[in-house]
Amino acid sequence: MTERIYNAIKKFPQEKILKDNGVLLAKWKINSASAREFVLIQENTFVFVLKGHKIIVKDDDEITVGNKQLLVLKKGVHKMTEYLAADGQFEALVIYFDDSFIKYLSDFNKADWTQPSLKADDILLLDSNKVIDGFVEQYLNYIQENINDSVVLKLKVAELIYLLLKEHPYVKSFFVSVIQQHSHLKSMMEKLYKEDYTVSQLADFSNRSLSVFKRDFTKIFNCSPGKWILSRKLSDACFYLINTDKNISEIAYECGFGSLSRFDKSFKKEFNMTPSSFRSAGMGQISK
Repeated sequence: MTERIYNAIKKFPQEKILKDNGVLLAKWKINSASAREFVLIQENTFVFVLKGHKIIVKDDDEITVGNKQLLVLKKGVHKMTEYLAADGQFEALVIYFDDSFIKYLSDFNKADWTQPSLKADDILLLDSNKVIDGFVEQYLNYIQENINDSVVLKLKVAELIYLLLKEHPYVKSFFVSVIQQHSHLKSMMEKLYKEDYTVSQLADFSNRSLSVFKRDFTKIFNCSPGKWILSRKLSDACFYLINTDKNISEIAYECGFGSLSRFDKSFKKEFNMTPSSFRSAGMGQISK
């Protein structure tokens, strides 16, 4: 885990990094705004914005993360960008923690993890307070003084997690879902099925080899990745054809087919009729 994260962020020479197996702290500093793009987060992450602000997209809604807020991200693919402060800098304290660290905490004190949990989001945005601000100061001091002590790092991150569990009981669903591996793949596919990625690229995004990705995918979705993606796109297309007045070309691109001809060919193969004929037949049924 540690080397994978380190390799992902070592291109930022201004970073100071403390690392241990299961937990990694970094002060992230950039001086140029980033483009909005899908970013693979290889481990679960706490983000405390110190300068500037971050925008992350969740279900087509934009979430702005600024000072005095704590962003918690589940590992996987997220669409985001960073914006600079007035002095031309973006800075954040970033804490990465892997699934095994959460599993360790849940095994250590099962009482805090046994209540039924609600459906968990992949993104949490929490307002900070004096206690959390104090943690941020401590973490920054550790980085500044290069206190790279394994026990201290794990204890402080564990303390933060338990504090969040006590102050915000609903975040338990997030941490419980972290150790339920299948939820990561489902969430990732719901975000990316419209994008023009190969199955091999999707495997990389999920931190799996191609063979493991295909095996896990079939277990969860009961079909191959290609078949599920096509079915999901066509399902969306059917909805738009019946329930909106978007033209066929708009629907083709909005559903991720890339071209009208590709959409038309896939649709005819599945339904034995063109999208236009399907729309006419569907509207006829509605008008009866």
